[in-house]
Amino acid sequence: MILLMRYWLVVFLIPSIAAAGWKVTDRQESKAGSSQVFVITVSNGSVQAKIHAVTGGPSEVRFRVLNNADRRFSNVQEAVSKSEALAGVNGGYFQPDLTPVGLLISQGKVVHPLARAKLLSGVFFVRKQKPGLVRVQHFSYTTDVTDAIQCGPFLVERGGIVSGLNNGRSAPRTFVFLTRTGNWGIGICRSVTLAELSEILTIADLLPTGSIAAALNLDGGSSTGFYLARGDQPISSPEWTTVGNYLLLSSAAPK
Repeated sequence: MILLMRYWLVVFLIPSIAAAGWKVTDRQESKAGSSQVFVITVSNGSVQAKIHAVTGGPSEVRFRVLNNADRRFSNVQEAVSKSEALAGVNGGYFQPDLTPVGLLISQGKVVHPLARAKLLSGVFFVRKQKPGLVRVQHFSYTTDVTDAIQCGPFLVERGGIVSGLNNGRSAPRTFVFLTRTGNWGIGICRSVTLAELSEILTIADLLPTGSIAAALNLDGGSSTGFYLARGDQPISSPEWTTVGNYLLLSSAAPK
């Protein structure tokens, strides 16, 4: 616990690195329950990309991981709708038979144990209904962790760009993030390299709710999918294939 507290203290104190010329050119903002929804277009003058994201305070949102190795959900829209969630994205990496690659905990059940691989550098987890995001070496599994996804690479750390990310392959991307103001969220971006997404997510005014302090890359490419359930105005950006697991966001029940 002391290590985690020190880690987040560093995250909030170190300023972000400039985002390599990327600027927000259009932002659409709306509400969904207690959460905020953004559709953001960004450009660096030669490349344009679009982000879909939903975010809320730690007391306003709840996260769940759904294992889909049994193919009970055909897409993220079905996973969100049948789970009565607010929004969802595809989750972590998986094998051709949809079994997970790396740690996957779903509703208290360990579906797959922690793995040691350079790419699987981070763990997003839920402990006592509170989300967390740490490097693998700082993750401590206990029985009160109800949901977790091991994935990577990190896209933002300590509010700054992560160096050394691949800059040669553009593709749709999925990510989970924490802002400097303590909000948590999920999002997708179509279509950029990992290095470009790192730069984009460190744009100071990307989110009016606060700049991003940490972000972890989830599975991408044809797996990338986003769905927001909101009455007669849903937002859907579907994946192109059946995926092995999902990360869902719901509004917290009022106390």
